[in-house]
Amino acid sequence: MLQNSTILITGGGSGIGESLALQLADYNKIVICGRSEEKLKKVALKHSNISYEVTDISDYNSIEKLFSSCREKGIVFNVLFNNAGVVELWDITNKKLTSAEIFEKINTNLSGAIAITQQFISQANHSVENLIVNNTSEIAFMPVSVLLLYSTSKSGLSVFTRALRVQLKHTKFRVVELLTPGVDTDMPRRLNNTGKLITSDDFARDVIKNIRKGKTEYAVGVNIYLLKFLQKFLPNTGLHLIDKLSRKQLSLV
Repeated sequence: MLQNSTILITGGGSGIGESLALQLADYNKIVICGRSEEKLKKVALKHSNISYEVTDISDYNSIEKLFSSCREKGIVFNVLFNNAGVVELWDITNKKLTSAEIFEKINTNLSGAIAITQQFISQANHSVENLIVNNTSEIAFMPVSVLLLYSTSKSGLSVFTRALRVQLKHTKFRVVELLTPGVDTDMPRRLNNTGKLITSDDFARDVIKNIRKGKTEYAVGVNIYLLKFLQKFLPNTGLHLIDKLSRKQLSLV
């Protein structure tokens, strides 16, 4: 797996998606998608095995167009990385988002990924090995209150991933969850995250290595074990502790 494959990577114009695309491109055909054609084009120009489709995964029509375009080009994917995501600080007590903004963010992080997964399964060759990799977050185990929509949608994607794995257990579809930590991309920079971050290249390298080892869940470092412990044994204390630490890390106190 991850060799001689045809791979779709959402959110491939920067960050983790770009790193995955470039590291996998030597031995695979890669299609990256995202909203910014300028960013996608820059990545595609770095390797001849990378092409792109401009896609807004918060919009179901755009997802339909993506797979229709790939079908017309004779592309059949056997690997999917659901990597696209958006994040925003939101304290519901002092900031009002429009309903459209709320739907757009949830759709990007959750509904869009689910819709793309269904399209991927429908177009795949069910007689060969296929791989679905969903980029959720450590936050899936212990939400960060100031990242209200991000925490909600990533938790939902984690539930979807685990349930999907059960549904597909007697098929040739393998489902992997990435419990992603803080990675040095535009996303944490926009939040003024002052915590220790892993580079996107290092994270992508570790992800590829662990998928090839057969892992179905991958997390970096010890944070995930602490979060799972808090979730299981000290859920209320954990919520308040994570809230306090995250506000400090994001310079909100």
